[in-house]
Amino acid sequence: MTNLLQGKFTNSSSSSSTSSSSSRASLPFLHLRQQFIAKICLIILLIASTCQQNAASLSSSSSSSLSSKSKSNHLISGGLINLGNTCYLNAQLECAYHIPLLRNTILNNNPTKTTSASSVALTSLRHTFQQMKKASQQGNNDPQLVPSISTSTLCRNLGINPYEQQDSQEFWKLLLPEIDCQELTNLYKGKYETYIAALDNTGREKVRTEVFLDLSLDVTNFDRVEDSLEDMFTSGEMLLMKEGNGWRPEKGAEKVNAIKGNKWRVGNSVGDCGSGSGSVSGGNTKSSSSGGCLPKILQLHLMRFNYDWQTGVMSKINSRFGFGKVLNLKGVCTNDNDEEDENGGGVTVIQGDGLVYDLQSIVVHAGEFGSGHYYAYVRPNVRDNRWFRYDDDRVTQVSFKEVKDDAFGGHVVNRLSKKERQEQLQGAGNQNRTKVGIWKRLFGSGGRRNQFGWGGRSSSAYMLQYVRRSDISFLYD
Repeated sequence: MTNLLQGKFTNSSSSSSTSSSSSRASLPFLHLRQQFIAKICLIILLIASTCQQNAASLSSSSSSSLSSKSKSNHLISGGLINLGNTCYLNAQLECAYHIPLLRNTILNNNPTKTTSASSVALTSLRHTFQQMKKASQQGNNDPQLVPSISTSTLCRNLGINPYEQQDSQEFWKLLLPEIDCQELTNLYKGKYETYIAALDNTGREKVRTEVFLDLSLDVTNFDRVEDSLEDMFTSGEMLLMKEGNGWRPEKGAEKVNAIKGNKWRVGNSVGDCGSGSGSVSGGNTKSSSSGGCLPKILQLHLMRFNYDWQTGVMSKINSRFGFGKVLNLKGVCTNDNDEEDENGGGVTVIQGDGLVYDLQSIVVHAGEFGSGHYYAYVRPNVRDNRWFRYDDDRVTQVSFKEVKDDAFGGHVVNRLSKKERQEQLQGAGNQNRTKVGIWKRLFGSGGRRNQFGWGGRSSSAYMLQYVRRSDISFLYD
């Protein structure tokens, strides 16, 4: 048996030896074939790699050019240093700087035939924006890395006392004429009509076109931007003779009952407001075409400061006044002809985004009249939802909820969670119901939690800045 196994093993070894020698005989041929195949594969890989690199290079150059253009337009400031009481100035400059077209208009404006030299205000503001732009680029648009800039040159050249507090809205309205740049002013310029019309069916009315750089809104009798705007442009004041008023249409004519008000009449196509000035038409005449137009940048001044005629004291109104990221003027603007709807109101005919505005920035005032502090909330790119709080040289990214909580004014009202509401409605035992009852009696929340925004009980929006949606590409690209 052992011999048999040994014989089988010997035969197997012999067979293996024969096969091995045959394999060694064919090895040179196989080796050459493998080398040839390996070289072909290597060539294919090199060609594929080269094509991939070329494609990546083209894609990279294309994306880098788009990226560089985007980065050059959408700059983020690192804040402005408060020189004493220059917070009102800092807040307005932050709102302006973060609109690319506005910023570039300041940076690239050169003297023309009509202006022999740039104004001191324009030159000084250009210097400030140049510093801000350089800082934005150095910090790669990261607010935590972008250095803060001083406005000392601007203040010194304009004769601004940095230790004297000023009104932020008044400062900007006074600065624009000093800059003396029509291209810049036209971005803010809008027009509407004021009218006085007789109520004796004679058709007599007087219409005047008013040019504005911002609109002042009543926050005392309304709690939303839309409601205040609608009242401003769709309601009128009665001038009745029995109340000692009335209107005299022509010199020497008898007074008649009349109505006066404002109309924001715009046409099917909303163009630039241009540089026209206000005009007056009287007697039986009417304006033959639209006297209104919409600005590319709409500034709304919320009239928070009120004069009490009885006490002779100015005070601040901190009541809650809401606004949204989107403002639609459909209920505010009317058609530029005399067509009326079935309710007697003007027909708005502009379609698309012509009447839609997107919120870009907010100037907030915290404190009381004659004192306090200004800061701004800014959305550097109006196409996304990244918001920053610019409190002089302190820059913080925030959510839009935080913006609203701080800028609406008054108490922040938060609804209770679903679980808390269920506990109140269904009850979770006498102990839980007792706790809820104590909370309501102590704080009067009525099922809600009240608190204040970041700036405290006296913070509220003072200026709102919107950009017209149909002009976003023009302003930002």
